Amino acid sequence: MKNISIGLILISSLLLVSANSYGAVTSVGEINVVGQKEGVVPASSTVPLLVTLVIDRSLAEPGEEIKTIEIMMPRGFLTQSSFFRGILRDGNQIVARAVVSGGSVLRVELADAIIDFQNSLYEITFECQTPNTLIPEVVFRARLRNLQDGPIGEFIRPGQADGKLNNDDFTLQVIPNVPPDPVIGFIAEADGTGENDVTLRWQKSTDPDVNGYLIYRDKDDSTINVENRSSTTFRDVNVPLGNHTYQITAYKTLFLQSERSPIQTVNVSPDTAAPEPPTMLSITPSSDGVEVLWKPSASRDVTTYRITEGLTTLTEINELKTEYRFIDDRPLPIGSFTYAVIAIDEANNESAPVEKRLRIFDKPYPNPFTPLSPDEDFNRVVFPARALEETLGEFTVLIFDIDGLLVKTLTALPGETELIWDGRNEVGEIVESGVYVYQLQVGESFKTGTLIVAK
Repeated sequence: MKNISIGLILISSLLLVSANSYGAVTSVGEINVVGQKEGVVPASSTVPLLVTLVIDRSLAEPGEEIKTIEIMMPRGFLTQSSFFRGILRDGNQIVARAVVSGGSVLRVELADAIIDFQNSLYEITFECQTPNTLIPEVVFRARLRNLQDGPIGEFIRPGQADGKLNNDDFTLQVIPNVPPDPVIGFIAEADGTGENDVTLRWQKSTDPDVNGYLIYRDKDDSTINVENRSSTTFRDVNVPLGNHTYQITAYKTLFLQSERSPIQTVNVSPDTAAPEPPTMLSITPSSDGVEVLWKPSASRDVTTYRITEGLTTLTEINELKTEYRFIDDRPLPIGSFTYAVIAIDEANNESAPVEKRLRIFDKPYPNPFTPLSPDEDFNRVVFPARALEETLGEFTVLIFDIDGLLVKTLTALPGETELIWDGRNEVGEIVESGVYVYQLQVGESFKTGTLIVAK
């Protein structure tokens, strides 16, 4: 009996391992309604669905060649072969045909089996009829089949596959096929400060199934999706000149909207307002050149940033980023240079420039300097590496008092071409007024000199 029990335990363990095995081909996937983030569908409707799968065949074994992708729909969901809209692999259309079994099993049969050892993204689009009953959660399942139509592992595990913030599993919710009430309190106002913008306001919907709002400009010419059911305002930026009409709907899904609100008409004037200037400009010399860094303007209609040095335009950047970086790789002589960044909007209105001055010296500057001064041009001393020409190696500065005691050691990071001393010693205290001796060293070369600290 003991041997029989051990045998039964081993068989059960093997069955459990087999049931949880996903094979050497690993996959995750999710289902979404085309064009929306929420995993909800209205009852008694035909909706477009998108199944996204990440299939990793890097460790695939013989017999795991993919010939068919099978999607099993929950009870009440039905499709037809004519509802199949296609399949993409890594964004490229591949040839396949759809075979439907029992109305609820969609088999996507690939013309060419997948036999390579790649990690790829697959997107299957098809339409589906929803049941006429309300269901809080319905579960779809997907699996891969090989050349012999045998299953490859178990059903594909749910998970983030499309890299978007949406419905990241294989479940959907069936909600009532009843549109929400129309949005009330909708108004549209043209900007009065010189911008060609329109501010839209409305009252929040009280329907708990509402997921957002659709704003229609000039009937169907431009549609704005406000994907937040708690929103009560939106600013339409860079509106063309002239008269425009606006309407709004609340939606449970993009296929289940309220009636449109009454039309609001506004007249938009030319954009004459200068944008806000960029922020947090910094100018840093390095071994690659002068690095120009800044944060974008707060104005939402900025399209371009112009970088200048003195009267020279260095470049114009028209990419939208959260931080900007430009390297001026010109060899600059000794002297003073003023860098500026200007924000430019779509109407070519220019912001006030935000400026920073860069001084390039071949000796420490300023000398004397005053650590307690509020002006950063005078409350610190800058040691330039170019004080020693044609040298390579570690860049350091040692500062001694008049009695030869070491006061401060400065060491540059890789690429730094300047070291700064703020007049403090190794424990962070401001040194006394007087004469100090510095030793500036780059590699094996060094130079000495004196500094005057004047508090």
